Amino acid sequence: QAALAQVEASGLLRLASAAEAMTAAAEAATRELEGAAGFGRDGRGRSRSLAAVLGAAALAGTALAVLRLEPTGAPPATARLLRSPPRHAVDGRYLPRRYEVVEQVGARIPAGGDVRLYFVGGSNTVWQTWPDQMHAYLRKLNYTVPAGSYKHLDATSPLQAPVCDDEAEFRGLITPRIGRPGWGSWGFAYDSQLDCSDAPLVREEKGEFPFRTIAGHPVSCLNGWACKPESNQSRQVVRPSDIAEDAKMADVVMLSTWVNDFKQQYCKYKCYNGTKLEPEGIAPITIANLRRVIRAIHAVNPNAFVVVVALYPDAEKSLVVEATLEWIASINSLVSEGVSVEPNVAFVDFALTPGQDMFQVKPPGHPNCRGDRLMATQVLRTLFDRKILGRALALPEGDRARECLSSLSCGEISDKACCQAAGVCRLDPSGACVAYGPGLGSL
Repeated sequence: QAALAQVEASGLLRLASAAEAMTAAAEAATRELEGAAGFGRDGRGRSRSLAAVLGAAALAGTALAVLRLEPTGAPPATARLLRSPPRHAVDGRYLPRRYEVVEQVGARIPAGGDVRLYFVGGSNTVWQTWPDQMHAYLRKLNYTVPAGSYKHLDATSPLQAPVCDDEAEFRGLITPRIGRPGWGSWGFAYDSQLDCSDAPLVREEKGEFPFRTIAGHPVSCLNGWACKPESNQSRQVVRPSDIAEDAKMADVVMLSTWVNDFKQQYCKYKCYNGTKLEPEGIAPITIANLRRVIRAIHAVNPNAFVVVVALYPDAEKSLVVEATLEWIASINSLVSEGVSVEPNVAFVDFALTPGQDMFQVKPPGHPNCRGDRLMATQVLRTLFDRKILGRALALPEGDRARECLSSLSCGEISDKACCQAAGVCRLDPSGACVAYGPGLGSL
């Protein structure tokens, strides 16, 4: 109450100092409310009057409402309002102003709301940390990410991934995902194999195996890397109806199922029955499969926002292969154009820092902690740009974005937005820009 009176008297409701005072008031009121309701740590119920409970609830609600006030004269369109999200605990202390953020009114999910996430992909969802880093960022931005109840998950955390410098910040988070290493987009796009027909494998001496025609090309009905008939994954399926059943609970669904569509040159195009396809021939296959999954999701949950994550650059050990960046960009452009005709869909592209360790070496070709952080921040910014989220990390644009991406002297970066976009830096809990490693076990 004293904090409320002081803030009201000072007329500083919209200043950071007032916000910090209100946070303290809200935290105190919440503790009072928990105690009044009998939820003390000692587990013993306490007898408090109904008036005390309601008074504490009102205090907490008032404090939180004030914290979310817009500045006087703020335009209804996107606007940078605050340089920091609500404070978060570090070693028992609360430290403000860690990040620079952007905020807007009129978003589908305002800051403080629930964001139900669901990830569907190949190895990148279970051998990388970008889903977990995204989850952690949402929490730090004051969103709630409910655990939910799903029937068709492969994991709720990485099955194998580097140990990141900030791993403690997302360790233990429940982030639902389907992840099938080695699979192509076709493994997630069909409810049955009724349209498959047996055909002999090109350059194989014996045996016939199922293929279907997609976008005019033969595509294996088997799953797993190289579509090997003897693989224990070959007869497994992930039906789009199963994805949709889980996604009916989701606000945001991430699709990253198609990376291996464009890696078939490394297994002699066996999943295309030996047909060497150029990117222009593979893209229609990918688009058809992605759209089947998107439509299945929207059939049961039209409001689900589907994010199709871009194909990441080629890797040579831990480094970006800069010579293929133009080729990768052309592929992403084709797929983006193909899926963007669907409603409630966004294609998220991102860049990785050239000349620096951005990829894991084992397993090869997968972004490491640094790459995953860049992926996560770009997904969040796209959700903000599409007015799904009311708050996101501030990121520089244009030439400044490219400059920040390649910045190496983290300690000399004073612009927090630049640090948030740097490939080898991060903001530590105090808000200082510090070096961010590739992750233990990535090299």
